[in-house]
Amino acid sequence: MIRFGIRNILPPEGGAGEDQARACLAPLESDSHRVAALTFFVDAVDTGSYRTIRDAILARVRETFGDTVPPTSVVAQAPEGGLHVALEAALVDESQALERRSHEGHPYSVVLGDHGRAVFGGGFASDLDETHPAERARQAFAAAEAVLAREDLTFGHVVRQWNYLEGMLDLRLAKGQEIQGYQALNDVRTLVYDRAEFHVGYPAATGIGQAAGGVILEFLALDASPDIDVAAVSNPKQIDAHAYSDDVLIGEALPEIPGKASPKFERAKRVARGADEIVFVSGTASILGEESVALGDVAGQTRVTLDNIAALVANRPLTRLRAYVKRTEDIPVVREVCEAAYGSIPAIYVTADVCRDELLVELEGSLVVSDSGAASF
Repeated sequence: MIRFGIRNILPPEGGAGEDQARACLAPLESDSHRVAALTFFVDAVDTGSYRTIRDAILARVRETFGDTVPPTSVVAQAPEGGLHVALEAALVDESQALERRSHEGHPYSVVLGDHGRAVFGGGFASDLDETHPAERARQAFAAAEAVLAREDLTFGHVVRQWNYLEGMLDLRLAKGQEIQGYQALNDVRTLVYDRAEFHVGYPAATGIGQAAGGVILEFLALDASPDIDVAAVSNPKQIDAHAYSDDVLIGEALPEIPGKASPKFERAKRVARGADEIVFVSGTASILGEESVALGDVAGQTRVTLDNIAALVANRPLTRLRAYVKRTEDIPVVREVCEAAYGSIPAIYVTADVCRDELLVELEGSLVVSDSGAASF
């Protein structure tokens, strides 16, 4: 079995971003051999401030982990409460065999279990000086695909993927075309996915904005034994995102494809063996069918989103939550509605653009059913 958990670490208030990053890493020093991946959320607002805090964080990571660092993403989504930095760390169980590897300068982690192996990848980022939305996506996907290939895997093995996009909703004229950041990512993702086979559906995924940093990808891939059940989960209240019509897709398609590509992800992905189960819930918003609802009402949108999530997890409460809120001032409202539904589960709230102009909040999370309380498969 493969067992891992996610730990949220928030630093004390005050101090510079580098100091807060160091404070986030300090609790991991005694468990550094168990760390499979790191995702930092930072309050950078432009390329210059992002580059400064990213480089400082990566230097602190090298200090903490030495020559074999875990995959590390630095995401420009401001944490709640005025913090400069917040951290999510994936830690494997002490009983697990964790190997940290690197390919073409990209660190990744491999966890070996009795029933397969898991590969954690992150920090697959476009060049900060690249401005074309499609080229950003191509660079990030190429790096991620190369690591998967190094492990004899494809995107067809990915059960959970994150796509962070600078300028997600921006429309810009590029090479004579009006290109939207999110649509460009969807087009490139489709071209890349055409090289893989998806026997159990696309990954669960989140496509979400960030204030700087280009495009960054993270993934969790699973090479499972036959006794592991992996299945896509749909929500009868929503059209599957990969079946969306052109009516809700913005901008022009890239010339390499015949028409605008839909977002290639499943609403959720379930991985189970016996009584152990984890459901990875994709980024979910206030959408019924394929139409946005509860417009202008952040509390209403949060409630619709929670109802959509309930349909994916058989009305069971999530055990972990991440909330992306478009307007920082709305975070207390979103938190209040989420805590009314789930109580005080581990959660992190950040400010980020959502995939449509009218959407004010997006939620994601996981449901873990295991005697150990850790994700297990």
